[in-house]
Amino acid sequence: MNTIGSLCQHPVVTIDSDCSIHEAARHMREHHVGALVVTTEEEGLSANSMRVCGVITDRDLAVEALARNLDPQQITVGTLISGKAVAVPAVASVSEAIGVMRQEGVRRLLVTGPQRQLMGVLSLDDVTAALAAELGEVAEAMRRGLAREAITRRPLGDGGAVSVQVPLEALPSPWRASPLANNGGAN
Repeated sequence: MNTIGSLCQHPVVTIDSDCSIHEAARHMREHHVGALVVTTEEEGLSANSMRVCGVITDRDLAVEALARNLDPQQITVGTLISGKAVAVPAVASVSEAIGVMRQEGVRRLLVTGPQRQLMGVLSLDDVTAALAAELGEVAEAMRRGLAREAITRRPLGDGGAVSVQVPLEALPSPWRASPLANNGGAN
């Protein structure tokens, strides 16, 4: 299975913590994303360097701002983010990422490079898509194995179909009394 560095969304869409949540919603719509990485300038860093201070999601906007009737022009992104940002290295496996998501109770992880630089965001949607693709490969391997077996193995005996009768008591009670169970579906 791939590492999360190959599965995460690139490029990362960021927003400054001092921006309004109205701007955040517009940013999400413009970039077709459900989450923004919230950044702030930090003294002591080189010019144009930013520090991640959290993630804001479309759910945060709906549950925290809209549901509480907050003014989207007045509330800043920085006041709405909760908890800490959770990150994993790009070389982590999908299984490791799922474990971190479960342990931290988050739906998105920041993905970092060798020098802790932000490389992407991994969402549960990304994980689900990767797992679905893997399961599709497993299903295809099973289908091909059965097809190969059907071609390479000859039937035993005469190869005729055999009728197998299921005992009436093996059926749950609602079906024991049905006409189909009693006479095999014959009218």
